[in-house]
Amino acid sequence: MLKIMIMCLGGFSSSALAAQLENEVREKGMDDQVQFIFPKYGARSVETEGKDLDIVMLCPHMAVYADKLVKAYPHMPFYIIPTRLYGMMKAEELIEDAEDAIAGFQETGMNPFHFEGEAVAIRVHRTVSHRKFIAQKK
Repeated sequence: MLKIMIMCLGGFSSSALAAQLENEVREKGMDDQVQFIFPKYGARSVETEGKDLDIVMLCPHMAVYADKLVKAYPHMPFYIIPTRLYGMMKAEELIEDAEDAIAGFQETGMNPFHFEGEAVAIRVHRTVSHRKFIAQKK
């Protein structure tokens, strides 16, 4: 099972996003394949739940904290969700980005991981997963 933690500063947007994504996963019958987790204890949740997580996806405004989190938890892949994709709240898109970011992290060691040309999440304008975005360009 793919376990994705969605993390933000105050928990307001991430808790809403995690709830929306969990509902979508349940409606699509994918709840045995993927789980979105909301960190009840902020960044400490990476430590307490980290052994069960596959990736931590940071809300766009968390970009300024990404390096600090990576230093604290270097074994855990982190990914900053592009702003527009974050606003769409679509589980399928985030799942695909999570899968590809995990593979990219394992291959390159880049952490936080970002796709080519997407080093600054706020400048990324796609509203679909990176793999769909690349497929559309072909």
